[in-house]
Amino acid sequence: MAAGLFYILVKLWPIAGLSQEARGALAAFAAAVFLWGTNSLPLAVTGVLVLFLLPMSGALPAKEVYAYFGSDAVFFILGALILASPVMRSGLSTRLALLAVRRFGERPRRLVATLLFTPALMSFFISEHAVVAMLFPLVVELVRAARARPGGRLGTVLFLALAWGAIIGGTATLLGGARAPLALGMLEAATGDRIGFMSWLLATLPVVFGLLLVALFLLWHLVPKGNAVSGLERYLEARVRALGPFSSREKKTLGLMLLVVALWIFFGETWGLGSVALFGVVLAFVIGVADWQEVEEDVNWGVFLMYGSAIALASALKATGAAAYLAEAIFQGVGYPFLALTGVVIMALFLTEAMSNAAAVAVLMPVALAVATTFGLSPEAVTLGVAMPAGLAFLLPVSTPAIAIVVGSGYVRPLEAFRYGFWLKLAGLVLFLGAAFLYWPWIGFGG
Repeated sequence: MAAGLFYILVKLWPIAGLSQEARGALAAFAAAVFLWGTNSLPLAVTGVLVLFLLPMSGALPAKEVYAYFGSDAVFFILGALILASPVMRSGLSTRLALLAVRRFGERPRRLVATLLFTPALMSFFISEHAVVAMLFPLVVELVRAARARPGGRLGTVLFLALAWGAIIGGTATLLGGARAPLALGMLEAATGDRIGFMSWLLATLPVVFGLLLVALFLLWHLVPKGNAVSGLERYLEARVRALGPFSSREKKTLGLMLLVVALWIFFGETWGLGSVALFGVVLAFVIGVADWQEVEEDVNWGVFLMYGSAIALASALKATGAAAYLAEAIFQGVGYPFLALTGVVIMALFLTEAMSNAAAVAVLMPVALAVATTFGLSPEAVTLGVAMPAGLAFLLPVSTPAIAIVVGSGYVRPLEAFRYGFWLKLAGLVLFLGAAFLYWPWIGFGG
């Protein structure tokens, strides 16, 4: 099917006003969208195919295609994933989560709030999928210690709190998922513009905290009545004693991450986010908190093929005029910038339920950047309008590993995840658009 789409667009379907180069870029894009959307091939393999199709179709010279692997965003993703390895392997993340639950989780409502906000905060610094995978065994033990039944209210609420917290928190910074750095790489390749670490955080915080409050309200509404969770206190005491004191590796890892985040905040725009990430990686090995064998096991190396190819594809679509053609075809008749941005956000919110977050970003960013040009919108604003909503996948197990993991626990039914997640997704749309049109002009973002 993908091969047929490519051949038709390149050879059999002359589109008025499009050059041969633009048709080649459009054909490569159509094939990639089909493969990313159906997951017929692994994301990395589709990325390799794109790297072949772009020069073969004449859309971009091979030298330019391969040059996009030198993008600052690609090396930022690489560095962030490597740095996550010692955080997980040292046990630091599990210790901090356990201490938070022990301190704030005596009663059901406080426990739910802790299991929502703890993974949210952790996802500011580690991939949301990794956070859910790390904390899942802890929540399983908490649910069993509380004698919650599969299908019962308490188990459903605790597992949804874990998934929702990680998903929402993962949109706050550039570290919660690779989709944000991918969007930044595509923005820079297409326009030369950048969004700094702190600028991203300031722009997203109102939406993140607003969504966390909505999620907390929904979950508290579902919490079964009662004053205490029986058996939980003894379990937490035993787990904390078993951890023992902070290890040297944990202390060094915590200090390293605080230093790297500070460098991203204060020097990210001047040094480059990728340079800071690579400096952190080197330092991690110098002080002995990272182990290369562990890094090789923890990092999905194929992801860089997908991201580098997506950045090259976006550049080809813009350079040849194919992106502008797509934007005009999709948003024809839309007369207001507000409606155009709203359309982009809605497309991102619901497309991410049908494919991976990163694939949704790769598909929508070229069109969104062309929409920004057509309607006079800020490229930074539409970049965030794609990347952040694309991370808010609450409905289906196929949309994100976080939902798949908690549904797979047996404590959350797929219909419950969809029903409650739908209201959270609608809240995300309202909060995002409110922030974009009321809050961002006030802080000077996207101007």
